[in-house]
Amino acid sequence: MNDRVMQFRVGVVVLATAIITGILIVLFGDLPSLVQSTYPLRMSFADARGVADGTPVRKNGILVGRVSGVTLDERGGVSVIAAIDSYVPIYRDEQPRIATTLLGDAEIQLVPGRIVPPRQRVGKDEVLVGAVSRDPFEMFATLEPKLGGALESLAQASESVTKLSTNLDRLLLGEDDNFAKMVRKTELALDSFSQAMANINDVMGDPTARANLKDTLNSLPNVIADLRTTVQGIGTTVDTADRNLRNLEGLTKPLGERGEGMVAQIDRTIGRLDEVLQQAAFFAKALNESEGTLGKLVRDPKVYDDLAQAAANVSRLTKELRPIVDDVRVFTDKIARHPEQLGVRGALDRRPGLK
Repeated sequence: MNDRVMQFRVGVVVLATAIITGILIVLFGDLPSLVQSTYPLRMSFADARGVADGTPVRKNGILVGRVSGVTLDERGGVSVIAAIDSYVPIYRDEQPRIATTLLGDAEIQLVPGRIVPPRQRVGKDEVLVGAVSRDPFEMFATLEPKLGGALESLAQASESVTKLSTNLDRLLLGEDDNFAKMVRKTELALDSFSQAMANINDVMGDPTARANLKDTLNSLPNVIADLRTTVQGIGTTVDTADRNLRNLEGLTKPLGERGEGMVAQIDRTIGRLDEVLQQAAFFAKALNESEGTLGKLVRDPKVYDDLAQAAANVSRLTKELRPIVDDVRVFTDKIARHPEQLGVRGALDRRPGLK
């Protein structure tokens, strides 16, 4: 084999290697990043397990960039910087989430949130706060105690089913007398029920009984209406009695509060009545005695006649003195108004002294 053939073979291997490398670059998506411009996207996570340089960033399942840097921040979290293709817009409502596959590979997914137009793009120095999806292995580890409890419950249920089947076999195969007793009691109950139904059929089979029952059912609404009216009347009576009792309480309560004063006032009134009765008795005694003035007035007719005659004399004297009094009034009026007429002529003048 000469050198020319060797060089030709080496050239073929190098060319095949370059072609395969180009195909792999196209398949894994690294070729666009070599010719496509990018811009940085800052993200913050509490835990960035599995994220490293080159971790893919996807939006709606499409590769839009890769992680270019992972550092710890001052707040104890993880700061991640991704290079996003320039033609892909990232909005503020999108949230980055770290998803881990069963094989342990991680990727960042940009999940849109509540979309409220118009959407605003993320600024140059703005940081998106991300979340971490639960690792499937962690989920299995969390479910392990629950699965253990479920298996234990399943074992207990299987034991209960076994006991139930054993009890059913013992009952059905006649090994237990309780089942036979239950069957006999059931037969007796069915016989009693059949007898009761026969009695009901005898009663309901009579046309007269059916008619009476129908009449009773028809009159039942009227009875209920009368009962309702009676209950309303009882309620009204109870309300009236309650009102009367309240009124009586209002009447007796002041009496109870003023009872001591009223008893004292009644005692004083009885004492005064006793004094009045004593005076009335004394007055009656004075009337009955003939020596007293009232007794003589009541018993001696002459005293009564003298008093009547004196009253008649006083009346006659009053009538006779009336003209004299009038003359004196006229005379004094004249003197008061016309003093110049004082004398015999003026006294004898009968004209009134009025102006």
